[in-house]
Amino acid sequence: MRAGTGGAVVNVSSHQARRPVPGAAAYATAKAAVEGLTRALAVDYGPYGVRANALALGSVATERYAALLAGQQPQEAERTRRAMARLHPLGRVGEAEEVADAVAYLLSDGARFISGAVLPLDGGRSVRGHDPEESGPGPGPSLGT
Repeated sequence: MRAGTGGAVVNVSSHQARRPVPGAAAYATAKAAVEGLTRALAVDYGPYGVRANALALGSVATERYAALLAGQQPQEAERTRRAMARLHPLGRVGEAEEVADAVAYLLSDGARFISGAVLPLDGGRSVRGHDPEESGPGPGPSLGT
């Protein structure tokens, strides 16, 4: 701000800020706070040329996700993969590179008029409704990341 050149902030939130899964009260609360902070930063620091946005992630193939699958028997891991795919209308979990691409965009001049936004980066997970005709239980709290 002292340099007068502005800047950009990209925070990381989750679809759970708006649609928490069972057992994730603390996580969902923290991510909702990140989204509120993002909007407040946009208002307070916008006059200095600082943009603030957040990405609300769905499930992403991380080391934690890989460890979860690796710790399961092959048949159970395949059930987990299918369950996670069903949660995301695009039929898969996200990749770290896709998150990096979105961060790079929000930090770029191409996004120079975007501030205070929370962009879903979740393969459509946040807009998918429950289908009562779908059989079988959904993934439990350990899969809701």
